[in-house]
Amino acid sequence: MGSGDEDVLKGKVDQAKGRLKRAVGELTNDPGTKAEGTIDKLKGAAREVKGKLENSLERELDHT
Repeated sequence: MGSGDEDVLKGKVDQAKGRLKRAVGELTNDPGTKAEGTIDKLKGAAREVKGKLENSLERELDHT
């Protein structure tokens, strides 16, 4: 398992939590919770990309 795999997994989990939090905010008409959900989702997406980049870099370095 590559070093970025943990970030990829945690990023996906953060995105799911963000989607859930945003949905709760919409159901309760709470703009703060909706905003938190959006932020969590974006953070998760960034973390997932970071993990994928780490894995890609690791593969490239292994091939040189």
